[in-house]
Amino acid sequence: MKVPIDEICIKRRFRKDLGDLEPLASSIQAVGLLQPVVLDSRKGLIAGQRRVEAARMLDWTEIEAVIACDADDALRLLRAQRDENTCRKDFAPSEAVAVGAAVEAIESRAAKERQREHGETAPGRRRDTGGKLPQLKGKTRDKVAAAVGMKARTYEKAKAVVEAAKQDPKRFGPLVEEMDTTGKVDRAFKELRRGQKTTAKTAVPANLPAVTDRYEVVHAEFQQAEVADKSVDWIITDPPYRKEFLNLYGELAAFANRVLKPGGSLLVMVGQSYLPRVLDELSSCSIPELQQKLAYHWTLAYHTPGGQAVQLWDHKVNTFWKPILWFVNGKYKGDWIGDVCSSAVNDNDKRFHEWGQSESGMADLIERFTYPGQTICDPFCGGGTTGVVAVRMNRLFIGIDRDSDAVATTLRRLAEVARG
Repeated sequence: MKVPIDEICIKRRFRKDLGDLEPLASSIQAVGLLQPVVLDSRKGLIAGQRRVEAARMLDWTEIEAVIACDADDALRLLRAQRDENTCRKDFAPSEAVAVGAAVEAIESRAAKERQREHGETAPGRRRDTGGKLPQLKGKTRDKVAAAVGMKARTYEKAKAVVEAAKQDPKRFGPLVEEMDTTGKVDRAFKELRRGQKTTAKTAVPANLPAVTDRYEVVHAEFQQAEVADKSVDWIITDPPYRKEFLNLYGELAAFANRVLKPGGSLLVMVGQSYLPRVLDELSSCSIPELQQKLAYHWTLAYHTPGGQAVQLWDHKVNTFWKPILWFVNGKYKGDWIGDVCSSAVNDNDKRFHEWGQSESGMADLIERFTYPGQTICDPFCGGGTTGVVAVRMNRLFIGIDRDSDAVATTLRRLAEVARG
């Protein structure tokens, strides 16, 4: 039966938050009222307040209703309101994604039909859309999410989990089961991303060259080294710390600005005695003709645990960590990174160079920041530890050093890696 909306009496309601009514109003406008509201014998509302308010938004004056019980049966009225709001079963996230896929297909067909009609008949409209569908009123993603009762971002996350499970059921199928059981889409999505990242960090790219072609070591001052512009993903280096070498940091910034790809990073290990000056030198680089600008991003702590602390007599400090200054060429768009790195306990390896770092510490840095197939450059390669770890972890490496003995040591160590 049709009931005038103004005659419906909305009494005490236990649900206070009606939520966003616009998606419901849009659905009712598109397909009609699928379920009538429920009233008592005096037109008091038992169930359907959101439907009533959505109908008001559409300027309806009447709404379809059914009479469920007598207005004087208080207990039954309470039970009816409770059951209407608690006895329903919402779609599980994977079920919502399946519904969303059907809605997406419908929206796509409708959009293509509009494209075809408007392209042929609409005056003044360009026929060439560059292969893209015309923009719908409201984003398709938002329409689909509203149709399945999810927020748009939540729907996207659930869809990503379901699609990953289709590609790798054994690995990601349990995530779908857990997501449907708990309803916690965010947690499943985070686990998915963690698993995908782990895979990406260890997978060997199909186009990775043979080990002997993964590295190049140059005997030169790094300022004059022939490294192609915008060809390097990461510079990971440990320059000398003494005062007479401070001018090198400004030149290192200029080198990084030239060779780093847009979004590429410089990770430079530094001492603390002259830290303000080092920061000034790295930040002073200005090359107007380059589109990207090297900018300070963060300071990481490189922890060297154990009993081999460096003693700085001038400052009366035993130091168990050193800063790694992080600069980016343009804007950083990579992973979230924890800002404490570490070598293994007592892994103070000076076998190959008096200023050498440990393989364990370099491995921690390289694993955190880089991916297989990316190019890492070390303009102060010394004994070659960064290169050895990089090549062993399926990265490409460019090493530079002014010292011929250091270059020879690095090449020898890399050849040993190549031999397996």
